[in-house]
Amino acid sequence: MTDKLKSYTQIDQIPGVSLVVIGLNVEPYISDCLKSIYNLEYPRELLEVIYVDSGSTDKTLEILNRFPSVKVIRLDTNQPNAAKGRNAGWLAAKHQLIQFVDADSYLDSRWLRTAIPYLDTNVGAVAGTLKERFPNRNLYHKMANLEWNIRVGSDGWSIKDIEAQTFGGNVLIRRTLLEQNGGYSEILSAGEDPDLSYRIRRMGYKIYRLNASMASHDININSLTTFLKRTRRSGFVYGHLALSYWREPERYMLKRSLAILLGTGAPIFTVLIGTLAGYPITSLLIALLLMFRLVFQSGHFAHVMQISLSQAITYSLYLAFCIFPQFLGVIDAISKYGLRNIWRNRRQKSNDTSQSMMQMLSSDFQVSQNY
Repeated sequence: MTDKLKSYTQIDQIPGVSLVVIGLNVEPYISDCLKSIYNLEYPRELLEVIYVDSGSTDKTLEILNRFPSVKVIRLDTNQPNAAKGRNAGWLAAKHQLIQFVDADSYLDSRWLRTAIPYLDTNVGAVAGTLKERFPNRNLYHKMANLEWNIRVGSDGWSIKDIEAQTFGGNVLIRRTLLEQNGGYSEILSAGEDPDLSYRIRRMGYKIYRLNASMASHDININSLTTFLKRTRRSGFVYGHLALSYWREPERYMLKRSLAILLGTGAPIFTVLIGTLAGYPITSLLIALLLMFRLVFQSGHFAHVMQISLSQAITYSLYLAFCIFPQFLGVIDAISKYGLRNIWRNRRQKSNDTSQSMMQMLSSDFQVSQNY
């Protein structure tokens, strides 16, 4: 798409953009993040920069003193999360286009010029590709760098510009859609981005994921424990969204959640049944084939992601391993959903009982008055 900004003849024809940066203890990142914003190839006078802090205890706020033009908002809450931060930011913004930025991300200098032309009347949000700043730090960073560069659309995985189902934390959105949807869901400690993505699409708007550089990113995973917690949380998000929207026609995230449950449960069930039937070795081999079935798609991954076959095999094994902590996350979501319904039913019964007692007391009081 051509550079739309070049077609404008006057500065007042170019749309203003409010950039909302959120962070918590982002001392290593915040300075370079803000510098990347001020290095955007976009009229400086049309940019508004807002930073929302979730309670940093490092030198983040001290560093922000070097950027006097940044509007700083401190969340006044004991339970901050990304949704609350983003909502506080866009509610304080003055422009109709909102670019959300995670503080550990540095925007590409041409991103706004690339993304804005796609925001026509039918498009509500636009995102692009991320790249890891330290892709060779460890296996987790290598895998993240591969995943940032693929997008899932109606035709499957792609590295092309596509109409997508979801966006992440870095995204350009119309303010009107945030207003109509009530912004991000603040009850979610994770998964607020795919949740809002769905609600925007449900209104009839499209989401574009472009094969264009949006930002660099530091996933900052340096231990197995951190990886497992992050991956388990992603499983929780899939499960929560599936349970939240399973009654709606799209069955949002239901297929993915079921795939995680079946992908983990099938090997375990196979080993259990095979062992009870007296075929432990055979059942174990079948279970391993089920667990690592994605390895047989390595050629497809290599083609779609434009990577070497060895990288594709590594990525397939990585996905096969991810499904186990994701399984625990989906189970977490199901458990919380069930407990919430049990509590809701008990509370409803308690309310019904209280109302019945009040009615009885009211009736007895009226009878005593008659006497």
